[in-house]
Amino acid sequence: MESSSLKLAQGFLKDAQKASKGSWFSKPEWDIAAQYFDKAATAFKAARHYEEAADCYVKASDAYVQINAVYLAAKCVENAATLADTHIKDHEMAVSHYSRASDLYRSQGAAADKAAEMMESAAKVCEDIDTNRTIQLYDSALSIYENEDRGRFGVETFKRTIRYLLDKGRLSEAVDIQMRLSAVCEHVNNRFELNKSNLSAIIILLAFGDSVEAGKKLEEFGQDVAFTRSKEAAAAERLVQAYSDGDQDEYVRIAGDQSVAFLDTTIARLAAKTRIPGARRLEPRASEKQVAHGGEHNAVGSDAPFINNAVEDDDDDDLL
Repeated sequence: MESSSLKLAQGFLKDAQKASKGSWFSKPEWDIAAQYFDKAATAFKAARHYEEAADCYVKASDAYVQINAVYLAAKCVENAATLADTHIKDHEMAVSHYSRASDLYRSQGAAADKAAEMMESAAKVCEDIDTNRTIQLYDSALSIYENEDRGRFGVETFKRTIRYLLDKGRLSEAVDIQMRLSAVCEHVNNRFELNKSNLSAIIILLAFGDSVEAGKKLEEFGQDVAFTRSKEAAAAERLVQAYSDGDQDEYVRIAGDQSVAFLDTTIARLAAKTRIPGARRLEPRASEKQVAHGGEHNAVGSDAPFINNAVEDDDDDDLL
């Protein structure tokens, strides 16, 4: 099977190269070349010659561009990116091809969502390799959703970006993205997500130790009458007050409310792990004692690196 696919691929490639070169008496036949490069890529892939397949997909993409078949060009280079990521394991190649696919989808005019999806795919490739580059790629994806007025379709990408930033301890940047998500939700009148996003922003600011800015944001959110009537607003106000009062017991109780528990898991966990500087040590709750003795795993326990002066592990000896 692989041998026959390889022979077929080589035949298609030869035909593609011939069509793309033209002659003294004829111009390159890019439409024919594109089809043969595409077929060669598919055959090379079936033969498990992934590098040759990726190369043919890229050449097919270039040929499709020559005949202004931009969507097909984007699809081909996307296929090359997928091969680079999953089979060739060349992360730099994958990011380059995903970025190229994004540019092509966006230039096509009616595929902004797909363009943003490509940048998100590029970011996922980098997640365990280069944190700063990952953040830049996610930001590019979010900017496409915002600039093309497609924010309503990018909510999950916003959330994924925020989760990544929190997992890396980048709380300040997480707040910025959270506020951009709030702006998107407000623009599309997604009240359900807006309320949750506003509360999430308050929680991140408090975890970052910035109770002053949290209070300012709460006041800003309070200009929205609909938000002030929500359970999320009540929880946000109580959290800010408890933090300002240095009341760790009250803060933990509020962090366990449904309005917080129903937020994104990473945000809810962050709220549960936040410690108020100068607050007294809490007596372990019954559920925590059970966990300490090998009971059911605590849902808010995590090894995520939320590291700052206001967020500490539960097994520290003292709260400053």
